[in-house]
Amino acid sequence: MKIVLIMPKGNTYSFNNRSVFFKYMPDSLTMGVLVAIIQKNFPDIEVEFYDETVEKIEKEKISADLIGISSMTPTINKAIAYSAYFRSKGIPVFVGGVHPTLCPESCDKYFDSVISGLANESLVTLIRDFQNGCMQKIYYQSDNMSFENFVCPKRDIYENKHFLGTELNMVQATFGCSNVCEFCVQPYVACGYHQRPVDDVIEEIKQIRDDYIEFVDPNLAKDENYLMSLCEKLKPLKKNWFAPMTISISKNDELLLALKKSGCEGVLIGFESVSSDSIASIKKGFNKVENYKNAIKKLHDYDIKVTGSFVLGLDGDDEFLVEKTLNFINEAHIDYVRFTINTPYPGTQYYKLMKDSNRIIEDNFSLYDCQNCVIKPLNLSADSVEKMHKELWRRSYSFMNIFKRLSYIKPLNKRIKEIIKNYVFGKVYIKMLFKSKNFISKIDI
Repeated sequence: MKIVLIMPKGNTYSFNNRSVFFKYMPDSLTMGVLVAIIQKNFPDIEVEFYDETVEKIEKEKISADLIGISSMTPTINKAIAYSAYFRSKGIPVFVGGVHPTLCPESCDKYFDSVISGLANESLVTLIRDFQNGCMQKIYYQSDNMSFENFVCPKRDIYENKHFLGTELNMVQATFGCSNVCEFCVQPYVACGYHQRPVDDVIEEIKQIRDDYIEFVDPNLAKDENYLMSLCEKLKPLKKNWFAPMTISISKNDELLLALKKSGCEGVLIGFESVSSDSIASIKKGFNKVENYKNAIKKLHDYDIKVTGSFVLGLDGDDEFLVEKTLNFINEAHIDYVRFTINTPYPGTQYYKLMKDSNRIIEDNFSLYDCQNCVIKPLNLSADSVEKMHKELWRRSYSFMNIFKRLSYIKPLNKRIKEIIKNYVFGKVYIKMLFKSKNFISKIDI
């Protein structure tokens, strides 16, 4: 028996349109995890995978007994197109990922089977059912699924894709989130908040050859006791690492010291907005705008870089958004910045709220990529939000503003090095992101 796994990408992020800097770099653990699950539980099954992040898929050359597709909302249209093609060839297709997790019932007409939630147990059950001729329409994540002894991702699978292929150096210790920030899908995607045992995570990290690792958790600092334990056991491994966290870590000096000693080089923090009204509109009240600058300085005191994430088009935003945001990130000395556009995802309460309020202005899910405005903002037009989005990316990564942001770095040689890295990152990312709606919407498989 042969199973083929496919991860489609939106046109902006697909192999053909990625910068050479990112072209052979996988951006997800998904394929590594799915391949590992199948190989451990079904050693006699042949597995192939195709990831549009790092390669162009030639569908005509693919043969399989069963095909699995992993999809997010902006790639679901492409996933449906792949499914239609393979099903027309008589090959059954199942789908999993964030979008099928949020909208399993709306996916089942396009696929032979749907996995909703994490696939660690469901995928095994689905394959066994397929072998027995009784594959179900929808497989839901079990309420009592164990988070112990997870199968470690197959980390070398991308090395055979190209001579520049790299080891998967990403790790996930926790899943989901118990916060209810209105625009976020994390409270939904893993049926709650879950932790893997710290020792399991450490054993997995020991298998990674790379000296640098990236945690892909929604918020590694959700449980500070858990994070403290993880830091203590990371120290002997002498790895450098990066992870998403919340601003709350700045209040705990003991934890900040542990982070630094364990090799933490940087954190991604969702500041979301410099407007208190906008923060209140998304129910993220634990973010206090008046505390942002002190929190960033505290992290810098421990030599931890800050990547700040901001969401545009929130209900408290106004025409002064660009200047207020730009002034803040320069004055606060945020090392790197990322900007996205507020996007309600189908299957969430926020999407239902926007739909019921007649504020959804775009039904093409390919444009639900956080780079296009798909709703009517309260105080701005959709076009103005998209223009602000582009303006903030461009201006934030100009030499002048990079210099202002990084002026806190005192050793001149270190500052120059960071300025150059910042400038290159901005140029590369901006070129990749800024694509026309027609290009993004195009389904080409």
